[in-house]
Amino acid sequence: MNRTLPFAAILLLAASLAACAGGETTIITGEQPMELGITVTGTGEAAAVPDTATFDVGVEVTAPSVAQARKEAAAAASALIASVKKNGVADRDIQTRQVSVGPLYDYSPPGQPRIIGYTVANTVTVRVRNLDTLGTVIDGALAAAGDAARFNGLQFGISDREALLETARKNAIADARRRAETYAAAAGTRLGAVLAISETAVSGPVPLAAPRVAATGDTTPIEPGESTVSVTVTVRFALER
Repeated sequence: MNRTLPFAAILLLAASLAACAGGETTIITGEQPMELGITVTGTGEAAAVPDTATFDVGVEVTAPSVAQARKEAAAAASALIASVKKNGVADRDIQTRQVSVGPLYDYSPPGQPRIIGYTVANTVTVRVRNLDTLGTVIDGALAAAGDAARFNGLQFGISDREALLETARKNAIADARRRAETYAAAAGTRLGAVLAISETAVSGPVPLAAPRVAATGDTTPIEPGESTVSVTVTVRFALER
């Protein structure tokens, strides 16, 4: 007559055999129960007035020969950089971004285009840490370079971005908790401990209002407005049974 050993006896036999063999045996008797919880997404923002500005400024000169265009561009660029430094910008905040030399073609006659001159451009990136002087720095640079001056872009920044991000992260967690508490209350249960947190997106600083640069009056007025950073987190909370 066949007999079936009880499950407990099978476990005991397996453990005994493993001990005799000098090995280690792991016996899985069932799946762990899934932690009862809720996963939500929260978004937090923090805003501050920018305290730095960065812009590209440079010169572009066209002349019949490369030598002449280079010479005139060098003089204009040197005057521009000297003006920027004179108005309080440190050497570490001035960086050459691009120097280029290229031919200028005349495409009007039929047939092969012909070179009628050469263009030399020299662009630097300037960071201004005192926004009260920003208009003066820009105006001085453009005046020093004369008609060869070129100005491209103006971006505001926040020097202590990490402090702003920390506030945004705290706000994102608080937003996630509010959402989770709403769902838990609607389901007739209560929120438990935080089980997991992941940061899914960070953006900014983003201007809340476009800065205005208007060439009126003696000095170009600058309106930095306010910038904001945004953080999105995904949080899993336990639910009390």
